[in-house]
Amino acid sequence: MNLASWIIGPQMVGVILLLLGAILCSFPPKHINKWYGYKMPSAQKNQQAWDEANRYSAICMLKSGMVLLISGFLVTLILRGLSIQARLKEGLTAFFLIASGPIPCLYIIVSTENHLEKTFNKEQK
Repeated sequence: MNLASWIIGPQMVGVILLLLGAILCSFPPKHINKWYGYKMPSAQKNQQAWDEANRYSAICMLKSGMVLLISGFLVTLILRGLSIQARLKEGLTAFFLIASGPIPCLYIIVSTENHLEKTFNKEQK
């Protein structure tokens, strides 16, 4: 396995999520907009929900990015040590890469939505 095997995989998605989370933490959107930020309807109800959703989703992105970065390198290391055909290794790498996209996105959305519901329903009671 070559250098590409250490770059292409869940760790690549992890790096992207780390970058996006860092950008969202450093430069949060100031106002509700359609271009930049966490754009679920629950976040666009008011400015307070928007600010909290963007703050919390950025933290979830950073956590997801770290998990994918570490797990991606571990998967690569494990696959490197296995005595299996190169095509099977490539297929497993592709599978983990494909799975590493939607799973963290679901985590970010579900966690942020739950956080918003707890935060703003608690305030209304």
